[in-house]
Amino acid sequence: MGSRIINAILEPIKMKVYFFLIFIIFFSNSVLPQNKITIYDIKITGNSITKDNIILREIPFKIGEKIEIQDLKLKLNQAKINLTNLNLFNFIEISDSMKNVQAVVHINVVERWYFWPYPIFEISDRNFNTWWKEFKRNNYTDFSRLNYGVFFNWENFRGQNELIQFKVRKGFKEHYLIGYNKPQLNINEHIGINLFSQIFRRKKTFYTTSHDTLLYYTDNNKYTSIDYETHAEILFRKKINYIHKLKIAYFLSKISKQIAILNPNYLANESEIGSFIKFSYEFEKNFLDYNIYPLEGHFLQFECAKYLQLKSPVNYFEIVGKIEKHHKIQRRMFFGSSIKGKWNNVNSIAYFAQKALGFDDYIRGYEYYVIDGQKFWLSKSIFKFALIEKNTFLIPKIKMTQFKKTHYSIFLTLFSDMGYVVNNQNINTNLLPNSFLWSQGISIDYLTYYDKLLRIEFSRNHLGEKGLFLHFSNPF
Repeated sequence: MGSRIINAILEPIKMKVYFFLIFIIFFSNSVLPQNKITIYDIKITGNSITKDNIILREIPFKIGEKIEIQDLKLKLNQAKINLTNLNLFNFIEISDSMKNVQAVVHINVVERWYFWPYPIFEISDRNFNTWWKEFKRNNYTDFSRLNYGVFFNWENFRGQNELIQFKVRKGFKEHYLIGYNKPQLNINEHIGINLFSQIFRRKKTFYTTSHDTLLYYTDNNKYTSIDYETHAEILFRKKINYIHKLKIAYFLSKISKQIAILNPNYLANESEIGSFIKFSYEFEKNFLDYNIYPLEGHFLQFECAKYLQLKSPVNYFEIVGKIEKHHKIQRRMFFGSSIKGKWNNVNSIAYFAQKALGFDDYIRGYEYYVIDGQKFWLSKSIFKFALIEKNTFLIPKIKMTQFKKTHYSIFLTLFSDMGYVVNNQNINTNLLPNSFLWSQGISIDYLTYYDKLLRIEFSRNHLGEKGLFLHFSNPF
């Protein structure tokens, strides 16, 4: 009897508790803000050539995916960076619109001009200052160190980010090239390929390095060297910012008999023909905001390579690594630094297969020198101040979408480079290997659309030499 009375009293209370819990659940789902939002749709505009899948591949989320609300802005920014580094668009705008717990992402792009059949008229030396020095030394009359020809560059072929290249260049250093690159080969777009073959022919060939400069050999307008290279690589890119590359490359060089006499180590085989094969694995981690001129982000590159001798005794193991970091100090002010190193397990390498500082890798302030060696490390630091932040404007009377809207920015920079080259071979006349190299300087950098960069630098090296130098690429 007593239990019936208690149940009769508790039953209304239980019902109120149940209704209260249901109300709380409903209220939390419909009124209180949610932690996640669902990507309802991704709308792309402006891509008249580029296929949607190429753009969607770079977006760090998919339709139907749930994202933390506080992470959405970061992911949209990362999407813009990824699309920028495709180098397919002049301008990219990304925004979102929300309704309840769903978001629609809007991507608008301004495509570039992708087919470039343009003439070649260029200097043949390692940099502008080296060419100008020789031109001046010959009383401004020697135009033989110029190259000319035509280069067909079809970017974003079929709208699939493929690249087709065909090059015919005559002059001081003849160059013939055919290449094909397809970043997305399979259905999942994780695998790509890169293929190219090229031939270089020279009537004036550098055969050794003396006093840290290149010495050249000529023979009555005859070709003194011919180099062949065939390169194939497979790319694996499952994650957007990580890429793995497996490469195989074949190198062959033919030289005149006199070069083999002047430098027996040129091919290191007492012959006029030398060749080798290179197998390598390369890993890249790229979180730079803009590959051409980064202001923020980081980059990591690591390569292991095995060289196998054919007609030349090029047989060794090599490791090359690079770390790069850029960050924003405050508005208009940025700082960047990098360190790169190369190591191998030999003390002697055939001259035509050896390359340290002075070509692709160099220390600012040492542009006139080539620093030979088997191993090296190189560190670069730079402070950037944006004199003019990115300024966008329309060019009058130009109607083509790919060209009528442009941008530019100008930076004042202070920089310092350091490096060291290890050379265990005979270097009787070369003073810069096995010594600490250091330079400092200031530059004005002009950056505009189509990845065009002009750097005017004044630098001073550890020898006390000062100079004004002109460059057209990122110093890192």
